[in-house]
Amino acid sequence: MNEGPDRSDNGGVGPGEDPLFKILESMDEVIYVSDPDTYELLYLNPAAIRNWGNRIGEKCYEVLQDRKEPCPFCTNRLIFADDADLPYIWTFRNLVNGRWYKCMDRTIRWTDDRMVRFEMAVDITDRVQAEEALRESEEKYRILVESSLDAIFLESFEGEVLECNSAACELLGYTKEELVGMRTSDLLPRDKQDLIGSIVKELDTFGRSFVESENLRKDGTVIPVESWARVIDTSAGKRVVVYVRDITDRKKAEIELMESEKRFRSFMDQLPAAVFLKDSSGRYIYINQFMRQVFDADEDWIGSHTSQCFSSEEAESLTRDDREALNKDYSINVQKVVDSGGRERIFQTHKFRISKGGHEDMLGGIALDITERVRAERERENLEAQIQHTQKLESLGVLAGGIAHDFNNILMAILGYADLALLDTDPGSSARTSIEEIEKAARNAADLTKQMLAYSGKGHFQISRLDLNSLIREMTHLLEISISKKAVIKFDLCEELPPIEADPSQIRQIIMNLITNASDAMEDTSGVITITTNVMECDRDYLHTAYLSDSLEEGSYVYMEVADTGCGMDRETLKRLFDPFFTTKFTGRGLGLSAVLGIVRGHGGTVKVCSEQGSGSSFKILLPAVLGMPDSGAETSVCGLEQLQEGVVMLVDDEPSVREVGRSMLERKGYRVLLASDGREALQIFREHHDEIDCVILDLTMPHLDGDQTFREMRKIDAGVKVIISSGYNKQDVTRRFVGKGLAGFIQKPYRLSELHSRIQEVLEKK
Repeated sequence: MNEGPDRSDNGGVGPGEDPLFKILESMDEVIYVSDPDTYELLYLNPAAIRNWGNRIGEKCYEVLQDRKEPCPFCTNRLIFADDADLPYIWTFRNLVNGRWYKCMDRTIRWTDDRMVRFEMAVDITDRVQAEEALRESEEKYRILVESSLDAIFLESFEGEVLECNSAACELLGYTKEELVGMRTSDLLPRDKQDLIGSIVKELDTFGRSFVESENLRKDGTVIPVESWARVIDTSAGKRVVVYVRDITDRKKAEIELMESEKRFRSFMDQLPAAVFLKDSSGRYIYINQFMRQVFDADEDWIGSHTSQCFSSEEAESLTRDDREALNKDYSINVQKVVDSGGRERIFQTHKFRISKGGHEDMLGGIALDITERVRAERERENLEAQIQHTQKLESLGVLAGGIAHDFNNILMAILGYADLALLDTDPGSSARTSIEEIEKAARNAADLTKQMLAYSGKGHFQISRLDLNSLIREMTHLLEISISKKAVIKFDLCEELPPIEADPSQIRQIIMNLITNASDAMEDTSGVITITTNVMECDRDYLHTAYLSDSLEEGSYVYMEVADTGCGMDRETLKRLFDPFFTTKFTGRGLGLSAVLGIVRGHGGTVKVCSEQGSGSSFKILLPAVLGMPDSGAETSVCGLEQLQEGVVMLVDDEPSVREVGRSMLERKGYRVLLASDGREALQIFREHHDEIDCVILDLTMPHLDGDQTFREMRKIDAGVKVIISSGYNKQDVTRRFVGKGLAGFIQKPYRLSELHSRIQEVLEKK
């Protein structure tokens, strides 16, 4: 231990053997002794040395305050001037080590003739720092409380206001002095007083409370508030901290939101469309009135999944579209669903993703009922198709008229000369069979012309009760020579087949068209064409799978199926299959399958097509079956040698071959013939010989003057003239142009000798 000067040596201070110094040496408090006049440190106990070092002999102000001169606040002189027995207690901060000390300072007599300054210092740094921290904390919380926008009250457990912040004064309109001492009941409207009991009960039970209520301001107005209260323990006992927030703006916003939602729901319920909201899992959050009515939906739909509200097939389609909309933010789809009444409806649905920030997204949707619009569009498309079809038929009629005129003139010559050749050929002649085949082929060609006229509206079906199998067998040779040499025809004909009512020539055209198409489908490869006939019962579901079968009735249908092993058809070809003039060939052969469909529809039937690319095609023609037996076929009669006729017949035609074969046919029957190449020449001859002419065969279509004009001029010359109009058009179309005008008769080109003779005889026998 460092010691001060020994008193025995120099009269200074020192421990010596005095027990008092031993006590000072063992103390934890800092003890030091200084000269009151010179400020020199005379003694430091071990605790002082640990704090400041062994600084004996140095000035106290140098050791304690790191100063060069005495401290201005030193009180030594004051102590000596007054009662030296009174201690002086003071606090200082040692600038050397930065710590705080509480010091007791008094002057004592050290020796008989020497006074010293005895000081004991206790290190109070920790306490000073704690007090400072407490003051800072209290200031911080005071600032926080005062800065709060919410009103904060400190109340007793009995509800008396002990303290409050500025926000509380501003909220309620009181000064702080006025609020302190008031009770909770003073701040509540009369109708809210019963809340106090429940609040106290919650505080007593749970130590906290929350209530949405109202507060009464000083001016008597009422404001909506929400209050949080919490019990805290203090040195003074239990206290309650109350936080009060003005929710006027929020209440106003809530009311506006409720009104807005009410308007939204009202607006949504007035929309003639289904409006809905779903969460991301497909559960309904909202549906509008239209949707509730259409699907008979109630509140059970809210929270239900799509699969719980629709059939499995519908739900699968709807869910797939939901996922698409959520992934792509937006989607438009057309969906078919069944409403509560079992009616199929078509909706155009607009779906969109509604982002909720960090929360789970929602799916919104507006579904427009386009059932009637789709139906109207289909009707419009059907009407447009009918108009287009009619326009095509009109164009086809013009084309068919020209073709029929020229083609029938050619056939007229072939059939006429064939008839004449048969008259000159012995029954046993080998040439007779060839001539009969020529005649049969020409008659079939004439039937094709009639079919074109019938399909285009210029012809007329000659309906009879037919055996379809007999008609097919009759055409066997013609079919076999009409197909590719690499194709083979196989027949699978049902023997007990009911008859059908149809025009034989039209059915032949159907068969010929289908067989030709099947042969073309073989291309350059070998294959088989199968013709099958049978009868079947067709219900509505089956008929719906065929073409244009909506108006057909259920029942028994005779069918003919033509199947091939050819290349088949793709979807695009199937879509246009029955368009007039549509063909997949390099060059078409006429009307194509549109003629088939037109003829079949005209006979009250339908067509069912099955095809797969690379696997061939099949065409099934279905025609209503009828009761009874087929009509007997007309016998082919060849006009033999009969009694020659007398009379003069005038033949008017612009085609030389028709005039020549006609003259030969008429002269063969014994008539004297006058020829004219057009209407003008015919009128010139008629003026000169009308008294001797018994009958006029007048072509309808001619240059210069047509048959109609020529007929009127002849009637002016001789009102009793007997005129037979000759035309490739059917009788109904031609004769209605001459109704009431005195037309004697009609004969359709190409005609045979027997038909010509029979028609003339009918006319001449009329009075």
